Amino acid sequence: MNIAVLHKIINWILRFLKLQLFISLLAMPILLWWGLPLSILSPIGNLIFGPALTLFLILSSLFFFTELLHIPNGLIASCLDKFTQAWLYLIQSDNHKWLFGFAKPSLCFLIFIPCMAMLILHFKKFKYTAQSVACFTLLLVGSCLYIKTVNTKTNSIQTMPCNRGQLTLLHDKKKLIVIDPGVIGQRISAASWIEYTFAPQLIQTSGKTTIDSLILLQPSAMLFQAIEMLVTKIKVKEIYLIYWQGSLEKREWSRFFGMKNALEAQGVKVHRITNKKITLALSDKSHVVIEPLPEMITYKEIKFPAVVVQGNIDDTPFHVQSHKCKTRTSVRND
Repeated sequence: MNIAVLHKIINWILRFLKLQLFISLLAMPILLWWGLPLSILSPIGNLIFGPALTLFLILSSLFFFTELLHIPNGLIASCLDKFTQAWLYLIQSDNHKWLFGFAKPSLCFLIFIPCMAMLILHFKKFKYTAQSVACFTLLLVGSCLYIKTVNTKTNSIQTMPCNRGQLTLLHDKKKLIVIDPGVIGQRISAASWIEYTFAPQLIQTSGKTTIDSLILLQPSAMLFQAIEMLVTKIKVKEIYLIYWQGSLEKREWSRFFGMKNALEAQGVKVHRITNKKITLALSDKSHVVIEPLPEMITYKEIKFPAVVVQGNIDDTPFHVQSHKCKTRTSVRND
C-alpha cells in the first residue's frame, strides 16, 4: 500500500513538473520579447496559489454568512485576518533575487523554443513522463544558457532616449551603471515611464535586473517619484544624487522623503555628489569619474553645481554632463 501511494505521489509530481515546464517554455518567448524577467518561483507559486485561493474563499464565505446570520465568528475572522496578513507579507517581500533578466534574442530563436516544446510534448516514443520532463528541463536550461552567453552585454556603452535627452548605460563585465543627466524628471509621467518603458528596455538591452550604480545629476519632484517607483521594480545597489543648496517646495519635499523611505526599505546606499571628485574603479580598462564643475545651476529656490561624468569602458571614452549645463567640457582620460 505504501509503495502504491508513493508511486501515485511521484507520478503526480512528474505530471505537475511537465505541465509547469511546458507552460514556462511557451511563455518564455513572450516574456523575453516584452522585456519581462523570469521567476524561478513560478512553479511554486502555481502549486500553492490554487489551495491558498480556495482556503481564502472558504474563510471569506464562512465569515460573510456567519455575519449575515448573526452567528459568532471571532475565530473565523481571526483566521482570515492571519491568512491575509501572511499572504500580503509574501507578496510584499523582496523578490528581486528570484527574478532573472535575459537580453532579447533573435526572433528565430524565440520561435524555436515553443516549436521544440510542442515537438517534445507530441513525441510518441516517450513512454514515461520523466522522459518528457528531462527533455523540457534540458530545453529550458539550454535556452537560458544560450541567451546569457550570446546576447548579454559585457563591456559596452549604450544610450536610451528619454524625453528631451538620453540616459547613458555603462556595461563593464557584470556591472551596470546608469547615468541620468536630468531628463527622467522632465515630465509628469516619469514614474509610469520608469515602470512601463525603462525597466523592460533595460532588461531587453542588458539582460540585467540589477543596477549597480545610478547617477542622478539634477533633482526634481518627478525624479524623486520615478526613483521611488524604480527601486520597487529593479534592484538598485547604490545611488549618487547631486547635493543642492536652498529649500525645496512642500510638494517636492514630500516626494523626496517618499523616495528616501523607499530607498531605506530596499537597502539602497545613497551617496551625495558635492564639490569633491568621485572615482568609481571598475576594472583595469574601465573607470568612471564624477566631477563637479564651477558652473552653478538654478532650479526654483535651489542651486547645485553642474557635473560632468566621464571615463572609459574597455578603453572606449564616454562623456556625460548635466542637462542644464551651459559650459561644454572636453573629454579627458584621467
